[in-house]
Amino acid sequence: MKNPSIPVVLVLVCAAVLRVLRLHVRWDEIALAYAAYAEPLVVAVKDGHPSALLGSWVGLHPPAWGVLQAVLEAIAPIPWIFMGMSVLFSWLAVVVVGRSGGLAAALVLATAPVHLLDAAEVNNYPMAAFAVAALMVTARGPWLALAIAAVIAAWSHLLAGLAAVVIVAWRLLTLRPAEARLLALVTGLGLLPIAGGAFRLMGQGSTWSQPEVNWQAWGDLVVATVGPEGLILAPLVLYGLRGHLRWAWMAMAIGLVALVALGAAAPHQRPYYGLIAPIAALAVGQSVTRHPRLLWLVVLLTVLRGVRFATEDIDRIRAIGIDLERTRAVDVALSRAAVGDTVWLVSPALQTDDDKTASSSVLWRFRPWKSAPIARPVSFEYKDYRYGQPREIGGLHVHSSTELEAATFDHVAAEALARDATIWVVLYDYAPATGMKGRVSRVMKPYAATWLDVGVDQGLGTDQLIRLDGLR
Repeated sequence: MKNPSIPVVLVLVCAAVLRVLRLHVRWDEIALAYAAYAEPLVVAVKDGHPSALLGSWVGLHPPAWGVLQAVLEAIAPIPWIFMGMSVLFSWLAVVVVGRSGGLAAALVLATAPVHLLDAAEVNNYPMAAFAVAALMVTARGPWLALAIAAVIAAWSHLLAGLAAVVIVAWRLLTLRPAEARLLALVTGLGLLPIAGGAFRLMGQGSTWSQPEVNWQAWGDLVVATVGPEGLILAPLVLYGLRGHLRWAWMAMAIGLVALVALGAAAPHQRPYYGLIAPIAALAVGQSVTRHPRLLWLVVLLTVLRGVRFATEDIDRIRAIGIDLERTRAVDVALSRAAVGDTVWLVSPALQTDDDKTASSSVLWRFRPWKSAPIARPVSFEYKDYRYGQPREIGGLHVHSSTELEAATFDHVAAEALARDATIWVVLYDYAPATGMKGRVSRVMKPYAATWLDVGVDQGLGTDQLIRLDGLR
């Protein structure tokens, strides 16, 4: 193509569309659960304790993402804003890769399942993937740009930080002595807090507590995630891994296998692979540069998987829209609840969230573009999932959990009833979970509760609406 800029722009538009579709699909209960991890950082921001931010890791994840989310939550606690931040980072990674690697690289990353599936998640992986992309394209550029990219990568994810260390070491061998010293100094100072946090984690037993690895199952997951198009493109990736791309790829691959083998990372946590996707995309770009005729193969394969991905997400959005047309228990609760009431959504996790195919029409009753600040009706640890990560939405305290635990529910209910508020419990999509309705019924025993069947059974049980007005 004589003018590659126009095709690249079209790819960027398509990349944005695919990620916006993800934004719609992934507004579900798990989004609120993931957002809860940054709550200590939100408190630190609101209380004016910025020093607490530096040491606030979420599991093995450095604090950069959590700090950004906390700032957004403090300024504008709107779900689509902090979910949209991931969309933006994911799209910017495509921009960076496309500008450096050309059309083929942009196409590969724009449609990569390992990158798209996390494009709207409330976690640090899209930011880390962008950081890896920036690290790769600055590896041969000015030393200061590389130092900044390396620091951002390390503050985004430990694997990205490992790649940063390797790339900086590789570049130090080619720089003039004065520039090499400056690169080492600036990068070292920027990585020092992360190194301290990493060493602290290494000494904690919980860091190495992931389950034993089924290597065959892990391999099957990798193959399924990459997909048939990715497997066909794999030789182009391996052929194009040259220079700094090869070193970064090896560092992250070996680092990931080591973390899984040592029990620090779980093999079923597929988002790790998205961090390597920018390197793979740039490698394909290098292969196409050497053999331009391969571009049409890349175009064909990436368009096929992009269309498939878009079709699946459009079908999910259509299903959500259809469900919004029927009356469910949550609709009745919202139509009857008064300001200050508590609405507690209860639905079991019918599938793991590792493949990111789950979606929810129930949570769509609460529009993700409206304010939903963290609520604290009682004193509790917000990350305790049994409390349902409460948010204040439209004057209501909205909880969402996969079970209803008596102790935590009683704690919240006592506060609500003390101020004459009504509690609405919405039980939905529960039939596959054996005994779920019975367990909720036992929690309701101390209360004067009115049960109401709402709607018809769509195969997951008839929605249950329970109104609590007080104790028996």
